[in-house]
Amino acid sequence: MDPYENKRSSGRAKRELSLEIKTSAGTKLAYTIDFSYGGVKVGGVQLALPVGEQVEVTVQTLGQKFSFSGQVIREDGMHYLNRIGRDVSTFVIRITDERFTEFVKSNYHV
Repeated sequence: MDPYENKRSSGRAKRELSLEIKTSAGTKLAYTIDFSYGGVKVGGVQLALPVGEQVEVTVQTLGQKFSFSGQVIREDGMHYLNRIGRDVSTFVIRITDERFTEFVKSNYHV
């Protein structure tokens, strides 16, 4: 294998799953754009998440709900979301819950 090959794009399936983000202001609907072992990039129509805010992310997959605590670490601008056919505001959330790495390993190709 070529050591310079881009491993992240090789066989990587992007999944636009709906999820809930619980903040101090309430619960908001968003969609996943990308997963990594350390967090998730999310997007939503009129989604506004203050950088530094503590959040709880709930993902529903295979009929089960999984909740993880995290922190908004970055605003990433706009991204076209195929699932809803619109541009959405995007944010990166670092997941501090140790169970998240196992969740990602078990459910997604990262």
